[in-house]
Amino acid sequence: MKIIRDARWQLLVSAALLFAFAWLFVWMNSLIKIGLWSTFLDMLPNFVHKLMPVPAKELLSPTGRISLVFVHIVPMILFVGWALVRGSEMISGEIESGRFEVLLTLPLPRPVWVIIPGIVTFLGAMMLAAVLWAGLWAGCHRIHLAEPVDTTRFHLAALNLAMMAFALAGMTSAISACSSSRGKTLALATVIFLAAVIVKLVARLWTAGEWLKYLSFMTLFEPQILIFTQEGSRISLQYNLALGIIGLVGHLIAAAILTRRDIPVPR
Repeated sequence: MKIIRDARWQLLVSAALLFAFAWLFVWMNSLIKIGLWSTFLDMLPNFVHKLMPVPAKELLSPTGRISLVFVHIVPMILFVGWALVRGSEMISGEIESGRFEVLLTLPLPRPVWVIIPGIVTFLGAMMLAAVLWAGLWAGCHRIHLAEPVDTTRFHLAALNLAMMAFALAGMTSAISACSSSRGKTLALATVIFLAAVIVKLVARLWTAGEWLKYLSFMTLFEPQILIFTQEGSRISLQYNLALGIIGLVGHLIAAAILTRRDIPVPR
């Protein structure tokens, strides 16, 4: 119950913001005329087109414009924030606050303090993805658009966003298990995330450096490809399974480290 209580406000606030933003995003797109979008895309330099995971013409449709919500900075901040906050609080946050001294006196195996928060983090990410999709569904059904939008096409994209957050949470929890400072955990995990994003972008822009994409877990985050490709289900299985494995391995590493490490007394 403590773990759920610690996470509930972040989950509730993030869910409310995601639902409202998704609805607002649909409404804003209903006000934009395709001609303006076409002119804007034509003005973009070639390197910007190379950064796009799908052809620019796909983005001209209502479905394409709404698909941008999955890579928009607002949902990204909320999902990444969920992963970083939950992963950093798991061990280093508890050590820094002094609560772990009391928690570890309970007759429970140490890995429990990683496994249960990890499950809460995973379920929370899935709930946030469901809320984001629900906001899009509500917006698309209540707001008049140029043409009907099939919101079922967004299922795999929402799942991809949730699994990306879980993968980042797993890496953050592994860092958290090695540190006694939540601030340092957050800083290092943030640097790793930003580095992964940059490596992905460089691999997409630099033809000779395409192999760099294998060094970034963010290469597995491609929600728009999952919306528009004919093989969305197969690619989704590969990408989301890989992200899930990264998140699971990160939590298992955190559990193994916590089992063996000494817990310092906070000053």
